[in-house]
Amino acid sequence: MEFASVFFLWVFLPLTLLLYYAAAVIRSDALRLSVRNVILLAASLLFYAWGGIKELLVPVCLILLTYGAGRLMSGPLAGSERKTGRRLVLAGSVLLLLAVLAVFKYAGMVDGLAGVFRQPFTGGRALLRSLLQLESGSTGFLSLAVPLGLSFLIFQAIAYLADVCRGTVTAEKNLLTLALYLLFFGQLTQGPILRFGDFGGQIRTRRHSLEQAAEGIRRFCWGIGKKVLIADTLGAAADAVWSSDPASLGTLQAWLGLLFYTLQIYYDFSGYTDMAIGVSGLFGFRIAENFDLPYTSGSVREFWRRWHISLSSWFRDYLYIPLGGSRQGMGRTLLNILIVFLATGIWHGADLSFLMWGLWFAVFLILERLFLGKWLETRTGKILGHPYTLLSVMLGWVLFRAPSLYHALLYFRALFVPAPDAPGTSAASLLSAGVLLAVLAGILCCGVVRRPLRGVYEKIKDKTAFLIVQYLAAILVFVWALLTLIGGSYHPSIYANF
Repeated sequence: MEFASVFFLWVFLPLTLLLYYAAAVIRSDALRLSVRNVILLAASLLFYAWGGIKELLVPVCLILLTYGAGRLMSGPLAGSERKTGRRLVLAGSVLLLLAVLAVFKYAGMVDGLAGVFRQPFTGGRALLRSLLQLESGSTGFLSLAVPLGLSFLIFQAIAYLADVCRGTVTAEKNLLTLALYLLFFGQLTQGPILRFGDFGGQIRTRRHSLEQAAEGIRRFCWGIGKKVLIADTLGAAADAVWSSDPASLGTLQAWLGLLFYTLQIYYDFSGYTDMAIGVSGLFGFRIAENFDLPYTSGSVREFWRRWHISLSSWFRDYLYIPLGGSRQGMGRTLLNILIVFLATGIWHGADLSFLMWGLWFAVFLILERLFLGKWLETRTGKILGHPYTLLSVMLGWVLFRAPSLYHALLYFRALFVPAPDAPGTSAASLLSAGVLLAVLAGILCCGVVRRPLRGVYEKIKDKTAFLIVQYLAAILVFVWALLTLIGGSYHPSIYANF
């Protein structure tokens, strides 16, 4: 089930809100909150099981594993003298969690690799080409359907167990509370990745206000507008390019396809985050921002502080710092950066293209750490920093979007080796009025205008007239998006696959 779907908007969300706020008749504060949490957990289980009741088996087992390991570390193994025991439990449970992730996300690729090597050997060049053409979603006896939001659920479970082991949070005694933390439908499929220290307290106690609910509605309206009106419109145009044979693409077509996808992935993912923040606000929760105008960054390092913030901070806190961070000399720091971004690439998928995508950013971050970062602080660097970063990110999206590394290499050739449009196709045919409008809106709203005017925004954001205009505009955007959805124009969210 997706936020940007007619069923969610017309049935699931209204019924959940109705049941949730009907609990207001309960006089006891503690009982009322408990009933509301049960309603949210039931709704989350239904949300998760929408594709089939069997989908619940894996998450339920993971929740029980996380609960048991946490209780063990905070109970029999509590105390400084039992630190080794806690670490062993943490290591064992994390390995089990990652093993589950590996089986579901990467077994198909292992099967695909095995298929390549089972073929008769006809030479090194043929073998290399077969490996480069290996695509995600390889089918075979090892291939399994990935449960909804599995990566996000497992990363939240690991964060919780690591924090329990460190003593920064106390293991949750109430199984239903932990289950709601791990399965809350408001951010289940694409994050942001929650920390129990931030979200667990809100499950136990939270306040509801008309102001927060109104802001949640406004945020949701903008989010669905970004997803349906910009991302989905550009997604259809991008698919027309990326589904073509990259060997026959014209240079202008290739750059347009890359521009479309660059805007699509941002508005698709940040639109989901806006909807997640909005939905959560309707139920009294406050969750952290996940994007901060990343396409306005002046360095690749800054980009990763602004893009998918919860994932970047997760890798920083639970991988980069435990590896030693930047405390053990330049050589070790660069190695840690390499490990983190290779892991980031692998987290997105087992394909060679994802691995190279992680390596791509690792190289830029290492160069910025060595010397490029200092140059970016100079007057010339500050002028050229933004185009350098944007170009680096866009070229990285080629590796991210391409179904195989071979496809990505051909696409790079189309970008940089001048070529005319293929016979019977033209770049101009991609630029319909709707696509042009979406491109213009996407460029203007990704921070090019907003970031320089942040000071002005801070001064007027609480003015009554400005608030009225904002809410009216949000309602118009929502109605437009809803009519578009009813008309049948819909693309599944990109990050729902991760």
